[in-house]
Amino acid sequence: MVADRVRRVACIDSGQRTADSRNVVVFLVCCLLSAVRCLAIDAILIGTGFPRPDPNRAAACTVIDLGDEWFVVDAGRGATMRIAATQLEYAKMRAVFITHFHSDHIAGLPDLFDTSWQFGRKSAPLELYGPRGTRKLADAMTSFFAADIHYRRDLLEKHPAAGATIHTREIVEGVIFDDGKVKVRRFNVDHRPVEPALGYRFESCGKAIVVSGDTRPNDNLLKFARGADVLVMEAYLPEFLDKVDTPEVAARLKHYHTSAEEAGVIATKAGVKTLVLTHLVGFDEAAFLAQASKTFKGKIIVGRDLMRVSTD
Repeated sequence: MVADRVRRVACIDSGQRTADSRNVVVFLVCCLLSAVRCLAIDAILIGTGFPRPDPNRAAACTVIDLGDEWFVVDAGRGATMRIAATQLEYAKMRAVFITHFHSDHIAGLPDLFDTSWQFGRKSAPLELYGPRGTRKLADAMTSFFAADIHYRRDLLEKHPAAGATIHTREIVEGVIFDDGKVKVRRFNVDHRPVEPALGYRFESCGKAIVVSGDTRPNDNLLKFARGADVLVMEAYLPEFLDKVDTPEVAARLKHYHTSAEEAGVIATKAGVKTLVLTHLVGFDEAAFLAQASKTFKGKIIVGRDLMRVSTD
């Protein structure tokens, strides 16, 4: 009888250890899956220039990269050529977000549409988000490439027809995209007389990257940039505009853009960790750093094409 009781206790103890082991395994698997879901979110500066052509800088384009998927904010001149210098695969490009319709932010978009269809998206439509007027832009692109689409879809490579289409969304302020990995918020900025003009906030696993678009300093940008790990912010050098433009033109440009010093003020007020200067109107990188440093004491990066900025 005593032996039977001992055996029963041993079995219970063994069963308990087995259950405990299973619980540990389940816990470890859950932790691993959580870590996999929380992939790093980085910004890649595809183009850091402005409308004046510069062989060292493509026009405005920023990629938000999560590893297994990536997103494009604006596609200015030279976007696909710079993307070709990265390891980004078009099959993983999920969407393009447009801030406004200045040429240096959209001149590369038709190329991005056609090239990504041929070399990666294949049967997936281009997912295009932007302010009112974006649908008109999308229709113009498909019309512009009508002959090329016919050749490649029907006669030559026989690429899937769906990839030569554009799924367009003209968006309002708030959450506009959420696939469980990343949440994207659209917000208004002040680039008047250019209206509408937008910025975007990307959030993933407690990290946030904000892309300002073109704007003068304004309270709504401050609101949506608050607490961001990375603020990708346009910047100009006042002395550069004074040198290359008439006083009247320089004054108008300064009125609807943000100087490096003002970018520092925004970063400080918003409490961001890293300020990345892009859309650089001017060529003196040391001057950009010096002027932004007057008003922001955190980490400052003067952007260059193909630079990767981590939220870690």
